[in-house]
Amino acid sequence: MPKVLVVEDDARVASVVRHILETDGYVFFHAGDAETAWREMVAEAPDAAVVDIRLPGADGWSFIERIRGDGRFHALAIVVLTGLHDPDVMARAKDLHAEFLEKPFSGEALLDRLRKAMASAGKVPLEPARQRVDLVARSVIMLLGEYRVEGIVHLPSELPRFSDGWESVVRDARIYVPVTEAKVTTHDGATVASSEFVQVRKTDIRAVYPVD
Repeated sequence: MPKVLVVEDDARVASVVRHILETDGYVFFHAGDAETAWREMVAEAPDAAVVDIRLPGADGWSFIERIRGDGRFHALAIVVLTGLHDPDVMARAKDLHAEFLEKPFSGEALLDRLRKAMASAGKVPLEPARQRVDLVARSVIMLLGEYRVEGIVHLPSELPRFSDGWESVVRDARIYVPVTEAKVTTHDGATVASSEFVQVRKTDIRAVYPVD
């Protein structure tokens, strides 16, 4: 199976990417900074890399440039996955022969960019998983013990009622539910945190409502 190195300092984002990749049949490796990522490159010789730009220490650009300058890895398939919304970022990714994807992102978009990058690098990408569920984004509010989380979860499109869709999430084997574009507040409305990704422990969820 193709091996993918994910260079991402946010553990929550890395967890979401791991689920997407492993569900589709890829082998996942993770590094939280560029130096650790380089050690993983040398040790594992992955088939592709998914790289965030803003990292502690050397940034993602430095890591990608190091790859492109090394004869062992210079043709590696690379996807730049970043929250930086700037045409210059897209242009630089293109100059470095990397695919580009903005956060927040869908699983299908990530897999599509990965397949394109691997094909361009002469690697044979995996075909989409035959049993992949067609997902639609649903805005929800989750009530926890002291907090509420408002954001987007992804549910099977063929399920007619929200309650059915929520049951499909609860039956998932994961301990946590990934939520994108999340806002965490107290029950009286005071904002605690906002994030592109959060993970909500299922056992902490007391109720969940759709946002129409």
